[in-house]
Amino acid sequence: MSSSSFNQVFFVLVMLALLGAIAIPPSVTRRAQGKADVLLVPVVKPVRSIAAYVHAKFARKTPPPGEERFRTDNELAAENGVLRQQVSFLTRQLQELKLVEAERKKFGPLLDYFKPVTVIGGDGSPTRASLSLMPTGGIDTSVGTPVIYADGVVGKLVEGGRVRLVTDRDSTIAAEFARYDNGAIVTLGLPKASVRGTGGEMRVENLTVKEVEGVLRPGDIVIVSDPADYRKIVQGRPFGQVESVRPLPSKPLFAEIVVKPRMDLRTLPEVLVLRK
Repeated sequence: MSSSSFNQVFFVLVMLALLGAIAIPPSVTRRAQGKADVLLVPVVKPVRSIAAYVHAKFARKTPPPGEERFRTDNELAAENGVLRQQVSFLTRQLQELKLVEAERKKFGPLLDYFKPVTVIGGDGSPTRASLSLMPTGGIDTSVGTPVIYADGVVGKLVEGGRVRLVTDRDSTIAAEFARYDNGAIVTLGLPKASVRGTGGEMRVENLTVKEVEGVLRPGDIVIVSDPADYRKIVQGRPFGQVESVRPLPSKPLFAEIVVKPRMDLRTLPEVLVLRK
């Protein structure tokens, strides 16, 4: 057959194939494809066997360093599951450490005078409020030593190495009212308050309604002004926030001022105690 005749036949076959691809439904071509695969088995099977033999003999890979064999897919899947759990655990630890570091940065120069101490337990009774600390060296364990956290004063050490919180019913602090102005604490010029703990919060009942009316409002802060019971280093530091102001039910001329810390102090994981 001449080259021109072959080209003509080849062209006709190509056109028939193109026409068949356009005109014949896919359902018919799929059935034909299955039969064509069966026809090609005598050719495909030996070729695959030869390729597998050559790959197994000449393309063998050595196990990774430290391993004697290649692990199965199930073994790899199990190891990946363990590694994902470890990554999740380490990620949570890293986030917690970042939060602790961010909290400690709030202290600034105070970290030169106070040392972080882990809390090992808190008093859960409704009226008592205290913390037990992990035994730690380098801190002042004498009675009356101030204890602080990121948002202010926590309380002070009492007998037995416990921390009596500012919310404890046996805690009374002389204080002043203030508020933040452009990041600075500005006192409100009110008479000194006697802040008494009631267990989970604090109350002020020694000021009259007339003295605080139009000046004191919820959100204002309460700062330590008690040189008799608290050391100089914590004077002027906040320890609570005004939650409400109203006339005292039993004495309407006096104000009942409810003060709360920014968080439940009995849940603190760590506090700072004055160094020796």
